Amino acid sequence: MNRELISKNVHLTVLPNDKFKRNRITVAFVMPNERDKATMYALLPGMLERAYEDYPEMRLFSKKLSKMYSATLSVNSSVVGCNRIVRFTIQGIKNEYCLDKNEDLLKEMCKVLLGVIFRPCLVDGAFAEEWLEIEKYKLREEIEGEINDKRSYCIKNARRKFYGDSLNGVERLGYISEIDGITPKALYDCYKNMIDNAVTEIFITANNPDTSVEMIKNHFSKDRECFASIIPVSNMPCKESAECFTEHIDTVQGKVCLLYTTKRVLTERERYKMLVASALFGGVPSSRLFKNVREKQSLCYYCRAGFNGFSQSMSVDSGVEHCNAQRTVEAVQRELENLINGPISDEEINEIKLAIKNSLNSNYDTLYGLEAWYLNESLRDTFVSPEYAIEQVEKVTVEDIKDVLSLLNLNVIYTITK
Repeated sequence: MNRELISKNVHLTVLPNDKFKRNRITVAFVMPNERDKATMYALLPGMLERAYEDYPEMRLFSKKLSKMYSATLSVNSSVVGCNRIVRFTIQGIKNEYCLDKNEDLLKEMCKVLLGVIFRPCLVDGAFAEEWLEIEKYKLREEIEGEINDKRSYCIKNARRKFYGDSLNGVERLGYISEIDGITPKALYDCYKNMIDNAVTEIFITANNPDTSVEMIKNHFSKDRECFASIIPVSNMPCKESAECFTEHIDTVQGKVCLLYTTKRVLTERERYKMLVASALFGGVPSSRLFKNVREKQSLCYYCRAGFNGFSQSMSVDSGVEHCNAQRTVEAVQRELENLINGPISDEEINEIKLAIKNSLNSNYDTLYGLEAWYLNESLRDTFVSPEYAIEQVEKVTVEDIKDVLSLLNLNVIYTITK
């Protein structure tokens, strides 16, 4: 990995690409996930990925990408911790696979990507109102459709109670009550603010990246205000006793979600301890929750735990028979206590470490994987490799696992039942 500061708060990372037949370029704009802009950030991807100045219609732009050996372009908006990330990505075959061996497809891909980022289609200095109305409709449908996936719906509602009004709790899709009030000019101003001020992480995964590196540096060498900053990892305050919430929906299967916070922000070393501990608790098929709560006690259809390092929170979600909801909560708590106070075998730890190592190594299996790893590392300001993470995982002991799990405090229990 070669990471270089090319302008104020703009880093360019070149990743090796000998394994794949395609190249990939991503430009990620990172900024605090402000509540008043969340809905606009959710609308931006659909407005920006459909066309740009050189190809101002979807039909023309789609034809252009098809001529580039079916290159794919996407724009998406995500939330990581307290930060919003708007990511522009283009992907296409390597130059050596083009029909004309002298064709520099990577350079053309870079040109198109920069066009989408910096030269969107405008009408009278703002986004097209007709396009905006279409994106508003799509966003409204997506938000209203959240309830159709009861598992995801339960987790999201639990998180809303858990995070409250904090930056961690700002919605990725924004707020349905704000959609109608967003104007083409307001959305364009939000876009301009992002372009001018966001922290920018650029990734080129290619075998011969020279021409694209030069183009990227030329476009991002201009002066930018860039007053945004990445908000570091934070944790929610502990509550003396867990708050319990129950929502009544006529469903075949009940849902339960438990959310824990850590009593303090974990150290970098504890990050790897918690990686092993959360996997042992409920992150893999050989975990305690799977073996004991699901298999031995047959209390649930599934029971999974996962730790979010950016918000320092552990979630456990489960699908249950309605009559087993409370028993499942008690069983989950009991398994956590058993891990903290009871024995943990070497066989268990070795199984878990092997699963984690396989997962970390899988970052090299896709063009997206390694890029996503280093983007998350940039948000943490750590920049370690998957190999380093594997080394740290190997060092984790039984006592390490018990120590980090003892830092968990149950804050919220959210149940969906009849």
